[in-house]
Amino acid sequence: MSTENNEKALVNLVDINKIFYTDEVETQALNGINLSINKGEYLSISGPSGCGKSTLLSLLGLLDTSSNGQYSLAGHDVSDLSRDERARIRNKEIGFVFQSFNLISDLSVEENVALPLTYRGDLTASDIQQRVTESLEKVEMAHRGSHFPSQLSGGQQQRVAIARALAGTPSIILADEPTGNLDSKNAQTVMNLLDKLHQEGVTICMVTHDPASAARASRMIEVFDGTIVADKATASASAIAV
Repeated sequence: MSTENNEKALVNLVDINKIFYTDEVETQALNGINLSINKGEYLSISGPSGCGKSTLLSLLGLLDTSSNGQYSLAGHDVSDLSRDERARIRNKEIGFVFQSFNLISDLSVEENVALPLTYRGDLTASDIQQRVTESLEKVEMAHRGSHFPSQLSGGQQQRVAIARALAGTPSIILADEPTGNLDSKNAQTVMNLLDKLHQEGVTICMVTHDPASAARASRMIEVFDGTIVADKATASASAIAV
């Protein structure tokens, strides 16, 4: 897969740099990143601790901004938006799945999934309920809708977190170490779910330290010292193509 400028890509990063300044110390976290992600791709980002992969995911998710370079998402330049504009686009276009689930403990499963939708302003209560029900059914958690996060296993909480990401029908799902807090059995369940969502056409970008999880994506990016050092199709891509 090419990392060159691709105006038709869902995500397009051109010459992205990110520099952090602390106590007069300058740290270049990302250096000359060029990356395109097409609709329907399943991309993994891997690399050693501190290589810049989480910083890259934060930029993709509009949680942070680059020091320079251009970022376009779904055909729109999002490089220099205000904080409010970034929040609005993030809510509509991007679904997040975090290592620590980030569910709100005093909200039920259904309420957790619905919460981001209540900030949209373009959805009725009926629309929200329908989206919540459909997304929970996709992750096989509809029967636990009235339960609270503390009543669920780690794997179940992560499935609810995936449902929350899906409910907004985002352009892309960003998953940050989605199996990092799970035992091997629950990790397998979550990875099987991501595989299934990809087969249904969902665009996924996942940061992971686990080589086996990274290889389940159809395309694998390796980052080292803030630079993309490898960008290749995986055996999973060949299997899907067949």
